[in-house]
Amino acid sequence: MTMENPMALIATFRKPLLALALTAVALPAFAQAPERADIPAQYKWDLSDMYSSSDAWEGDVKRLQEALPKMAQHKGHLGDSGAALLSAIKDYEALSRLLGRIYVYAGLKSFEDMRVGDDSARFSRAQGLNAELQTATAFLTPELVAIPEDRLEAMITSTPGLEIYRHFLDEQSRMRPYTLSEKEESLLAMASDPLGKFNSVFGALDNADLTFGEIENDAGETVALTKGLYNAALSNRDRDYRERAWKGLFAEYEKHGNTLAANYEGHVKGRVFEAKARGFDSALHAATYTNAIPETVYHNMIKVAREGAEPLQRYLELRRKTLGYEQLQVWDLYAPMVESTYDNIDYEDAKRIVADALAPMGEDYIALYWKGFEEGWVDAFESAGKRGGAYSWGMYDSKPYLSMNYAGTLNDVSTLAHEYGHSLHSYMTRNTQPYVYGSYRTFIAEIASMTNEAILFQKMLADAETPREKAYLLQNYLDQFRSGFFRQASFADFEMQAHAMVEAGEALNKDNLNTLYADVFKTYYGDKVAVDPLNASEWSRIPHFLRTDNFYVYQYATSFVAANALAQGILTEGEPARDRFLAMLHAGSNDYPIELLKKAGVDMTTPEPIYAALEVFNTMVVELEETLAQM
Repeated sequence: MTMENPMALIATFRKPLLALALTAVALPAFAQAPERADIPAQYKWDLSDMYSSSDAWEGDVKRLQEALPKMAQHKGHLGDSGAALLSAIKDYEALSRLLGRIYVYAGLKSFEDMRVGDDSARFSRAQGLNAELQTATAFLTPELVAIPEDRLEAMITSTPGLEIYRHFLDEQSRMRPYTLSEKEESLLAMASDPLGKFNSVFGALDNADLTFGEIENDAGETVALTKGLYNAALSNRDRDYRERAWKGLFAEYEKHGNTLAANYEGHVKGRVFEAKARGFDSALHAATYTNAIPETVYHNMIKVAREGAEPLQRYLELRRKTLGYEQLQVWDLYAPMVESTYDNIDYEDAKRIVADALAPMGEDYIALYWKGFEEGWVDAFESAGKRGGAYSWGMYDSKPYLSMNYAGTLNDVSTLAHEYGHSLHSYMTRNTQPYVYGSYRTFIAEIASMTNEAILFQKMLADAETPREKAYLLQNYLDQFRSGFFRQASFADFEMQAHAMVEAGEALNKDNLNTLYADVFKTYYGDKVAVDPLNASEWSRIPHFLRTDNFYVYQYATSFVAANALAQGILTEGEPARDRFLAMLHAGSNDYPIELLKKAGVDMTTPEPIYAALEVFNTMVVELEETLAQM
């Protein structure tokens, strides 16, 4: 998913401390995943820098619990003086950093094998500690916003050490209209843990409890269907095998549709409850305002994406004709139109391919890239019980860890470039910014990763030696565009409408969620794809919908647009564009995300970058048509 990047002392005191950059792609093709112990150490991350043992982790938990009550000494005194405010912020920072280490380690450890109950229990305890910290510090934001602006400014200018927090304090001040009383803030903080459990429920079901039975693979063998096998099967040339894998997976989610719908309804109602409690117009308004993003950015993206359905459908029709099918099915959307010349890419070769492609980013960037492999940032391969997907996660005082499930496809190479973009962004931010700005906001979290992917694509396209290679790469890019922009936009469309239903007093259940998803799918794909009835249940398997930082997926689409514009600038303009981009990566959260992106060269407050991206998509559809005609 961008569960996104590790947070420091982020935009508001009450916002959840930690998030994770997660991309639900590139799962491996093992019929039966190996046990973690059977994977060589050089292909697994090294968490020992965080904690050498569970006893060491327990020691920090004890220290945190002992320190939490001490925050009460600041209660009622934030406005006394600049020194008093600075002291409170410093103490909060110390607690936040300690919790960050506790939380991230527990999460990463549990993701190694989600069947291990002790590790899952530690992560659950860490989530509870997060809620305890929010409860213990619930007085901070109400007291802070109660300080008159002129007095706050005088405190900042007259207190050594407080100036660095100016932007942070400005972000706090933005929340004045939506900040409640201390008692109300405390209640909402206490509710954060139970209201955040819907994601945990889905994760436990999706990663540990669901089983997908057995299917016959393309070699006629009976194999256990896993999510990794499913993803690999969708790009297999055997259409019957693709159908078996697709139906085998989707049928399991459909079978649990009532449970998953009830869980999702609980999540949506929780987000609507909090938005209403704070006085926002809607849950969407709360999500965008809290992240300092104009709500029009969200609506512009959906509007232009819907308008762009025609070039998308043109590409789908080209896909159907090239594959030679009477009708395109949903399990044909990732089928290779052109035989790949990039299969079974060795992991070590993949590392070099990515490094060579990213050379335009400069020597320092490439040196950091190799540093990560040397220092144990990367968990490369699937193992039994390992959390699915690919993601980058860490905290201010840790390595920027990344996990994937490498299986040798071109998509896996792209995923390596993507996740490294996250981790390098995190490394640059944390090693440049003070803790208060040592993270980056969700809106720009996916941009570094997608810029890496775009540069990788352009390098490989330029190096293509035959029409077949070029056609394969163009198809791959167009599929990434469809997944990264149109698919995410349709998810955002669905998410917006589902929340609106609850806000209008409607219940969410399996039937109306299936109907909603089917309607949204048709808006984008039209009649170019024959929709199997099971496809209506796809909403139930999308983990992004259960994130605590609500309305996340639209930022994949906006990031895809911004990243392609930035990559084009770096490759055509060179050093000036690269330096603007790297300045954004080093900036962390020391300015509002929209402003940081503007400084890098892209203004997402207007729809123009989205229209420009759609023009690129349409141009490449034409280029693919012409290239296929040469074969």
